[in-house]
Amino acid sequence: MTQRRWLFAGAVLLSSPAVAVAKPQASAPLPAAPPAAQSARPVAKEAPDTHPKPARKTLHDRLLAAEKALAMAGNEKDARQLSDHAEELRSRALTGAVRMLVSDAQDALQKHEFQTAEDNLTAAITLQPDQPVLRRQRAAARIEAGDSNGAVADLAVTLQADPGDPDAWALLAEAERERHEPEAALRAFHQVLLLDPKTPHADDQLKKLQKDVDGQAD
Repeated sequence: MTQRRWLFAGAVLLSSPAVAVAKPQASAPLPAAPPAAQSARPVAKEAPDTHPKPARKTLHDRLLAAEKALAMAGNEKDARQLSDHAEELRSRALTGAVRMLVSDAQDALQKHEFQTAEDNLTAAITLQPDQPVLRRQRAAARIEAGDSNGAVADLAVTLQADPGDPDAWALLAEAERERHEPEAALRAFHQVLLLDPKTPHADDQLKKLQKDVDGQAD
């Protein structure tokens, strides 16, 4: 905050010692009047800035930029950092109550309490239905529970809102494989590689999915 300067003018009092005289002294001459103040030089007004200020990036814009950077990452270390950053952006708008439900769901999954986990995530989606990351998380829980059809339904909604989410495409590949749809699974995983070319263990996963497709052809 800009601090204001205050100028204080102090008055100086002059006093002379009293002197006894026989006759009154002549009054001291009045001080000369101060010279007339010079007229202030006119200050040129600055021209208004006609250049529009750049609009502040929205959370969605920042997520798109992170996803684009991930697709062009030069090495795996950078890719993982960009992936983590994008994931943080996807979750940034979640409220405290929703984060608590997600945490409870994760605890339930570790205990293999799949229905409890799904119920918590469903409650989270009810509170913030506009957050696609929540449906992706419920899809992961449904895959763990063996409900691949329910997972695919959730992922369809997720990817419509956030098609640049490689984790959602990876889950879709897994769910389609569980549904014995190898071609759909392979297509989904190709999307993963487009969005995150430095995906760990991508070659092994690609070979496995391609083998499923080739086996189906036989």
